[in-house]
Amino acid sequence: MSKALVAVRNHLRTRTRTRTRTRSRTQRGAATAEYAVSVVAACGFGGILVALLKSDVMLNALKALINYALKLAGVEGVQL
Repeated sequence: MSKALVAVRNHLRTRTRTRTRTRSRTQRGAATAEYAVSVVAACGFGGILVALLKSDVMLNALKALINYALKLAGVEGVQL
């Protein structure tokens, strides 16, 4: 293989490696940012669930659902 072809091949390999390194450098904080957004969303969703479950309407609905399930299972006389 001629020296010119070897030089071109080496140049292309170096250029490809440089592009790969540049791409990874520009996205280093992307995973951390996505993780932070998902944690904030999960906390917000959890807060909404806690607020809903503290209400009397939801508490009575859950009790009725559990009592219904117990009756279907054949357990009588248990009232929550």
